[in-house]
Order: sequence, then C-alpha cells, then structure tokens
Amino acid sequence: MDDTATLEKISDAGHLSDRLGMIVTGVPHKIGTGFLARHFSEEMFGGSMDPLLMVDHFVMTEPTFEPHLHAGISAVTALFEDSEGAFLNRDTLGHKLAIKAGDLYWLAAASGAAHEEFPEKGGRTHALQIFVNLPALLKAKPARAFHVPAQDVPILKEDGYRVRVVLGRSGDATGAEGAPVEVTMLDGFLEKNGRFAHTLARDRQAWIYAVSGRLTIRVQNEERVLDAGTATTVKAGPQTDIVLLSGEPSHFVLLAGKPIKETFVKHGPLVMSTAEDVRRTLLSYQAGKFGDIPR
Repeated sequence: MDDTATLEKISDAGHLSDRLGMIVTGVPHKIGTGFLARHFSEEMFGGSMDPLLMVDHFVMTEPTFEPHLHAGISAVTALFEDSEGAFLNRDTLGHKLAIKAGDLYWLAAASGAAHEEFPEKGGRTHALQIFVNLPALLKAKPARAFHVPAQDVPILKEDGYRVRVVLGRSGDATGAEGAPVEVTMLDGFLEKNGRFAHTLARDRQAWIYAVSGRLTIRVQNEERVLDAGTATTVKAGPQTDIVLLSGEPSHFVLLAGKPIKETFVKHGPLVMSTAEDVRRTLLSYQAGKFGDIPR
C-alpha cells in the first residue's frame, strides 16, 4: 500500500493524527559491490525530520567513498552491534580511529572538515550514517568530534525489550551528551509481544525507523505500523509518550531533537545558510585550509 492510500485509510477510520507523520519507505541505493543502503532525506518527510537532514541505513564491505568534505552539518556514524570488524575513520581533525560494533562517532563539521570511512579488510559494517543540521550560528564554528564506545552506552532492559541509550536521555538512563545540538538516539530491540515507551520532551520531534521486524508506533490514540525498511515521524508539540509495540522480534532506531526551522542551501554534503557560504567553503577546502587526512 502506498503512503497516500495508508493516510486515506487512517483518515477514514478517524485516526489521522496531527503528530504522527506518513510512513516512508527508504530508497534503495547501491554503489559498486561493497555498499548497499536504504536512503531517507528531509524532503521525504515534509519538514518533520528536522533537525535531521538524511539517514542512510547501510552495509559496507569494502572502501567505497573517496575522502570528502562536510560543512554546516554533523556527520554521525552509528554502528549496529552486529557489525563485523572495525570501521576505520580518518579526518582532518587529526583523528585516526577504529570504530567498533555498537560505537558512535559524531563529526560536527561546522565550518568544514573532511573525512574518509571504510571497513577494515574482511569487515562488514552495518550502520546508520546520519546528517544532523546545525543552526546558522554554529555553521561557522570550528569543526570538532567525539567518539562514544559501545561499552559506555547505558542499556534499558526489562521483559520484552532491550534499548541502548546512545545519545540523550530515556527513562532513567542518560547516554552521551555534548553534541552541538541536542539529539536523543535509541537503538532498541523488542521481543515478541514486546512494549517500550519513550517520553518525547516538549517541542522535540522524532524520527522512528524499523531496522527489522514489524513495529506499531502509538502516540496517544494514533498508530502507525512500520515494516522493516520504513520510517515515520512525530511532530514537535506538547510532551507525549511514544509507545512501540511488536508482535514479533524487531529492531528499531528512534532519533529525536528540537527542530531548527531555518532555511539552508544544500550542495552535496555541504549545508550552509547561503550559496555564498557554500562557495566560500569550497574555496577554503581547495586551498587546503581544513588540513590533511592522516595516513
């Protein structure tokens, strides 16, 4: 069933929500023989993904991308626990890291930083690549980064669910903080007939993705059903509980943050306030002003 038909069915039943968005299926994206992804972008959600700009759910088994520039955003790499081998990260901040299963690496590119990431030989990286927008005041700041090792991620665990609080807060667990914009990231697993609830703070909105299995998302009296490879959103508003239920073992990711609500200009992995900012950033990169990637 397409998204329009789904919405019509919900509307006919009297359950069209002001908070829950439409169901969107990720666009398959393949590059060469070593990269396969499901792609989501902010245009697909009509603004209700803000502050997120893009999420790619990918598997990478060999080097695919040349070193490349980011600016005006944070490029976040979140490895799932079933990744095999290290994911090697090198960037112009001087970092040379082996990111492991369950880890997160947040590169706040801001005024500009280049990086390259690729699996070690024989590795299989299963992860999300997340682009988080930055407000105009932060786009001109120096780049910075932080690494969250898997062993530092708190876990909420009860009968029916296991949820890793990678960033932000959920329940009585607090994950990594200190990102340039406030983001909560939950990497969760529901057992058969499992149930988990997350309180979405006031004026925050959420993006929820079914990695595997089948989930029901409930906000107050409204519901959406997500099959693997689909996502939906919860628009900003009063504080509310997001309840996730599953009749089968399922894996989900919930990302939440405060919408930035600013206009921007996109040029590939550069997202700046104006076209002139894009031009100036590209010239700075070409002049080598962001430094070198370590070897």
